[in-house]
Amino acid sequence: MIQERARPEIEEPIGILGYGVEGTSTCRYLLDRGFTDITVFDRKQPSDLDARVRYAGTDGSGDYLGGLADMRTVFRSAGVRPDLPALAEFVRRGGTLTSQTGLAFALAGRERIIGVTGTVGKGTCCSLLHEMLREAEIPARLGGNIGVPALDLASALAPGEKLILELSSFQLSTLAESPALAAVLRTTTEHLDWHPTRDEYWLHKANLVRHQAPGDLLAYCADAEGSAWMAGKSPARKTAYGADAEVRIDDKEVRWTRLRFAIPLAATRLKGRFNLENIAAAGILALESGAEPRHVVAAAMAFKGLEHRLEFVRERNGVAFYNDSYATRPEAAIGAVQALGGAPLGLILGGSEKHADFAELASVIAGSGHVRAIALIGQTADRLEAELAAAGVKDISGVRTLRRCADLEEAVAFLLAQVPKGAIALSPACASFGLFENYKERGKAFKKLVTGL
Repeated sequence: MIQERARPEIEEPIGILGYGVEGTSTCRYLLDRGFTDITVFDRKQPSDLDARVRYAGTDGSGDYLGGLADMRTVFRSAGVRPDLPALAEFVRRGGTLTSQTGLAFALAGRERIIGVTGTVGKGTCCSLLHEMLREAEIPARLGGNIGVPALDLASALAPGEKLILELSSFQLSTLAESPALAAVLRTTTEHLDWHPTRDEYWLHKANLVRHQAPGDLLAYCADAEGSAWMAGKSPARKTAYGADAEVRIDDKEVRWTRLRFAIPLAATRLKGRFNLENIAAAGILALESGAEPRHVVAAAMAFKGLEHRLEFVRERNGVAFYNDSYATRPEAAIGAVQALGGAPLGLILGGSEKHADFAELASVIAGSGHVRAIALIGQTADRLEAELAAAGVKDISGVRTLRRCADLEEAVAFLLAQVPKGAIALSPACASFGLFENYKERGKAFKKLVTGL
C-alpha cells in the first residue's frame, strides 16, 4: 500500500491529482501562499480552473497522468485510487506524495486533531462532539468529509482550537499520521464499487489509528467486527462502547459505568439504538478533551440531529414522514427500520449500485412485522426484490406489499395507500446517482413532495 510522507516539504512543480472539492481547496491554498508551478491532473478539464494553473490534458489514448513523472510534489485527492501505476512510479522515483488531509495534519498538528471514521454515524457523531465541546466552552472547528475541507480549517485554526475531522476511507487511504484522539464507529462494509474487497476498506480506514502513540486515546464500537479489528491496529489507550463494554449501551440508554452517569434515548431528540452509539463515541472524545459529564448530557439532550438522517418531516392524517436519504448503505436502513418499530411502516428502498450486501437488511425486514409495504426504486430494485424474496418477504395483500416504482412520487402514493396510519420513511440503503445528483437532492425532493401533500 502506497503511503504519503508525513509533514512533507512542498516542492515545485506541484501536481494536484483530482479536481473536485478537495482539489479545488488544495489549489486555492497553494496559490494563496505564492506557489506558481501547479498542474491539475483530472480526466475532465475543470471549467473553473484558475488561469495561473495548468491542466495536464490527455494524450490520444485518454491517459491524463503522462506528466506526473515531472512533478516533485503530488497531492492525491480523496476519490483517486492510490494504486494507480503512474502514481506508484512517481513514488518509486522519489516524488513526494501527500494529500489535503495530510497537509491539514501538518498545519494543525496531530495533538489538536480529533479524527472520526466508521461505516455509519460519522456526521452525527462529529456534530454531537462539536456541540459537547461548545457546551464546555472548548473551541473547536468541524469539517473534513462533512462540510468544510480540512485544509481550509487547518490553515485558519486559532491558538487553542481543536479540529474535528470526519474522515472517509478515501481520505485515509495513504495517510501517514494519526490524531491523538480518534473514534472508530461501527464499521462493516461500504464502497465496494471503489474498494475491491472489504479487507482493503478496513485496511485503509485503519490508517486513522495505525500511527497513534501509547498516550493517545481511541474510542471504538466493541459490537462491530470491523471496528474491533481496526482498534487492534492502534497502540493507544482504548475505551470501548457496546453491549458489554466499559461504556454500556442497551436499547434504552448509554451508561458510563465508571463515571456513574447515563443518557436515556427517550431524553434526547434522536431515535434508534445506533444514535446511542454516536452519543457514546462523541461523549468519550468530549470527556477526554476536557468536557464534564454535565456538558455531555446537556449537548446530547439538546441535539436535534442532522438533515437527511432519520429526519422527521411532518405528520399528516396519522402518518409520520421521515427523510433518511443519507442511509446510503444497508446498515443505516436497518437502523431506521429498528428505530421506527411499533407502528406500521412503509419503506422506500433502492438507488444506484455500490455492490452492497442486502442479505442482512432483507432478513431484518422479514423479521419485522411492522414493515407493511416496500416501494423499490432505482438501479438496485431488481437485486433488492430478489434478496427480499430469498429472505421470505413476499407480496401478501393486506399483510405486506412490494411494488417497483418509477420515482419518489409513485413510491409515496403507493405507500400512502398501503399505510393509512403509522410512518413512511425514505431510507434507501443505496446511493442516489441515476435518479438524483446526490443524497441531499434526493432528500430535498422527498421533503418537498411530502410537505406538498
